[in-house]
Amino acid sequence: MKKIIILTIVFFTIQTQAQLVQGELKIDENSKAELSFKGNKAVNLYADFRENKHKINFVFTSTDIPLNSDKKEVVQFVFSTTVFKNGKNIGTMKRSPMPFFPGDMLMPIETFDFISILSNLQTNAEDKISEIPAGSYEIIIEAKPIGTKGNISSARLFLKIN
Repeated sequence: MKKIIILTIVFFTIQTQAQLVQGELKIDENSKAELSFKGNKAVNLYADFRENKHKINFVFTSTDIPLNSDKKEVVQFVFSTTVFKNGKNIGTMKRSPMPFFPGDMLMPIETFDFISILSNLQTNAEDKISEIPAGSYEIIIEAKPIGTKGNISSARLFLKIN
């Protein structure tokens, strides 16, 4: 009986160490970035990312992830974005799970929804389309693995709109 208890403890200890993911999100190679862009339009911020003036990098490693039918490690992630204006939460969005291979990759701006959150703060009347109201903004982007232990460090962007 004592051996069964010990074996059970060892089994659960091994199981809790299995399937580990570690990594980080970075903007322009930093976990915190203060961005500036032309004007006060979210579309201009979007253009800067599309033109590679700013880059979002996602890197992660994994341990003991089961191989899929193609004999590759695949981990699903939920990407979320939270936007604060002057310290107040003004929007949060989560994406449906997306599969990724371990490694280092550039992420398109569309993975995170802060452009849509920022561009819809005004009425979107013709003369205000994508206009970001004056204020201090903090944008937190996150990636959370599904079905594994571990952590992906989030990244923060700071914008000051005058």
